[in-house]
Amino acid sequence: MSSVHRGDPHHGAPPAVLEPHAGEAPPHAEAPPRDEGPLRADGAPATERPGDAARSWRGGPARLAALALSALALLPLLGKSGIWDPYELDNADLARRVAIHVFGAQGLDLADAPGALPTLTDLRMGELGFTSMALGFRLFGLHDWAGRLPLALWGLAGALVLHEFLARLVDRKAGVYAVAVLVTMPLYVMQARTMLGDIVTMAALAMAFCGLTGALLEGARRAVAAPAAWLAVAALGLAAGYLSRGLLIGVAVPALGAGLTWIVLRTSGAWPDPERRRITLGDVAGAAALLLGLAAAAKGLLVLAGSSAGAPLPRDLGVALLKKPPVESTFDLTLRQLGHALFPWSAFLPFAIGRLFRAPDPQGDAAVAPGAEREAGVRIALVVTSALAYGAFALLAPHAGALPFSGPALLAAIAALAIRDLERGAPASRALAVGCAVLAFVLYRDFLLSPDRALSVFSVEKPIFPKSFEAEAASAMRLCLLTFAGLVALTWFEEQPRQIDRSLPVWARRLADDYRAGAAALARIWSGNLLFLLIVLEAALVGVAAMLFIGKRIGWAPVARMPNHLAAAFVNAWWALPLLLAAGPALLIAARDVFRFAVARTAVPRALGTLLAGLLAGSLLSFWYYPALAAQLSPKEVFESYESLRKPGEPLATLGIRSRAAAYYQGGDVASFSDAAAAFAWLTASAGGDAAEGDPAPGARRWLVVKADELPRLNSLFRRRHERNLPVLDGRSSQILLASNELGDRPNQSWLAQVVLDEPAAPANPIDAMFEDQLEVLGWELTDDDGRKVSSVIPQKSYHLRTYFRVHHPILGNWKMFVHIDGFQRRYNGDHPVLEGRYPLSLWQPGDVIVDDHEFQLEPNFTPGDYTLYFGFFSGEARFEVTRGPEHENRVRGGIVRVR
Repeated sequence: MSSVHRGDPHHGAPPAVLEPHAGEAPPHAEAPPRDEGPLRADGAPATERPGDAARSWRGGPARLAALALSALALLPLLGKSGIWDPYELDNADLARRVAIHVFGAQGLDLADAPGALPTLTDLRMGELGFTSMALGFRLFGLHDWAGRLPLALWGLAGALVLHEFLARLVDRKAGVYAVAVLVTMPLYVMQARTMLGDIVTMAALAMAFCGLTGALLEGARRAVAAPAAWLAVAALGLAAGYLSRGLLIGVAVPALGAGLTWIVLRTSGAWPDPERRRITLGDVAGAAALLLGLAAAAKGLLVLAGSSAGAPLPRDLGVALLKKPPVESTFDLTLRQLGHALFPWSAFLPFAIGRLFRAPDPQGDAAVAPGAEREAGVRIALVVTSALAYGAFALLAPHAGALPFSGPALLAAIAALAIRDLERGAPASRALAVGCAVLAFVLYRDFLLSPDRALSVFSVEKPIFPKSFEAEAASAMRLCLLTFAGLVALTWFEEQPRQIDRSLPVWARRLADDYRAGAAALARIWSGNLLFLLIVLEAALVGVAAMLFIGKRIGWAPVARMPNHLAAAFVNAWWALPLLLAAGPALLIAARDVFRFAVARTAVPRALGTLLAGLLAGSLLSFWYYPALAAQLSPKEVFESYESLRKPGEPLATLGIRSRAAAYYQGGDVASFSDAAAAFAWLTASAGGDAAEGDPAPGARRWLVVKADELPRLNSLFRRRHERNLPVLDGRSSQILLASNELGDRPNQSWLAQVVLDEPAAPANPIDAMFEDQLEVLGWELTDDDGRKVSSVIPQKSYHLRTYFRVHHPILGNWKMFVHIDGFQRRYNGDHPVLEGRYPLSLWQPGDVIVDDHEFQLEPNFTPGDYTLYFGFFSGEARFEVTRGPEHENRVRGGIVRVR
């Protein structure tokens, strides 16, 4: 087998890190199980044949494990997350129309909603995903879970086919591992649990790939029954792929993958019995797949070249073309999408692909050869088909933008084989351990700086990430990073040693010996010069600490002007830095040894640490992160709040939310408004007002589901009449809220209540100043991040400047606010939109008390002392004129800001 290198599990592998020290008695150690597989009675590793399952992993338990993993990840609580408007809602509405016309569903008609059978151009892709959702609506009614259930079943089918493929051609453990990886990939899981439709393409590619490659490899052994079954699976996958994403993605990719794999195997000598030159069923399957793939690719490219964005969508294309190509439509668009959509597995996959070319050595057993050859074919097919899938999506990116990648099953199989290889004796890799951790951290920083990257799993246009969810999202991603990167690093950094310390004193002695050996090695580096340099550095730190300590107490001017937090850092650096450098390795060694001990005590293969990392991180994302994100994006929780709070006869309407969303939660249509003034008139209809036919009696309590960007205008109208903020009874989401004309005995959950006050203001530093005759300055105060008032600030620490105003007349002009903190030839300049631009000045009503909250942080060069605060408004080069109060150059002089 020339196409895949069979690596020696011991050649080039790092030696066992832990060996018994001199004078250490053998009874203090025990032999844990090795990673090569089951142990014989004498303790030596038993050889496990590729292609044959270990006896403890027979077909039944392995299938049950794969089914359980898939079902637990894809099926529970499908209706917990509401429908995402507009992306899911649009697809659900199209599927509803398909259910009416294709399946004859009754009772799914909605007033004022299109009812005609949609075309492929309306669907923007093939129809199979929508037909599947439509069948769910036909059987179970118009519910969110009813539309998602058929798609989740497609995802389940794709995972189970992948398991059977690897179980037959590699071994059953590899099949279970692949399922575990697949159902913890956010791209696959979220597509299966939302009504976006592309899970059908992903499952179809898994079926077509497994079917064609299975027929190719098992047909090479001149069997008949197995290739026939695989060909039936392939036919289903190819048909589903064509009916969901056309010829290029749905047919050409899996067919060419199998066909090119056949050519590679035939020309490399890896084909079974190459000397006989007999034509087998595998040859027929490979040649047919190659011809089909070439024909599909040629026809798909011709259709793509002859299609335009304004023309009807051809079925053969299956991809909606954009009128204007996206800016980020280069070849790496798919790579960047996968980096975020497959996190955290995306940090492991580049290294797993490299490991795919180094299979464990079958140790010369002749009986192993047929299974090894089949496994080599699987590896080649995975690499070839993954490359073709990437090429197809890179080709379509300039025309269609980012599409959900259809090959997560291929990538899951690659990751599973890398894990299984380590279990079967492939060498560990410190490069993989460190590289995976670094790449995971880079991706985590992307999520931290641009939280909307998490929405890459959906591949929708211009999604908006809810600002109120950013803090929780950062916490979830941080925990996911630490869990995955930590366990993967522990798994791959070394081979599991045979001898483990059995007692804490023995471990402590070994740790002390390691420290002594490390100190001796440090003393030998650069002939002792490195150690001398560290001693000089420590002496310098002691000297600096003494100078600062004494200088602060005698009032030495250069030291006194140094910021306190910076001085404190230097004073403590002489002992904190050495302690950190000494404790850091000890903590890492302790974590490593705890992992070693856990592997030895549980008698499970060390390689399963990677699988556990994926399961834990995937569970965090699937059952915490994405459901919480969906709650922010969907109106479902708001409708549930309405059901729990309303009384009989109290009507509901929507503003900025399409009324069709209510059909999935309320069972019918509700009034819908696109204009805030009309919604306000309906919401506040008085007892003497005119009521439309069918409306409840005027003066009754009414409810309104409001899109967040409509709330400021609606609140301004409400304040103009009632001089208080619009009552918001459910403000958990930053995107969709539940408002009413009466607050009742519940607190107002509107975020505007924090910046437009209903109660009198009492700022810590009152000021009497006026901007023309429109805006009065009431005062200001400083708070920390926890909202506590402070009297002084420290450089490089975050604070909030809260400035209070009272509106006297409507504000003319489009002003921005500036903040200057001046003194000692230094200035902090804080230009910013008032109220972050979320409540424009044009909406401020006379009598409103407004609080602008500006977060700021002084630079390190701000030395201790008293600085002067100035603030005001500007538009271009002009400033809002200060007509009363302390001012300088049309800046209100606020007073002293003390820096320490």
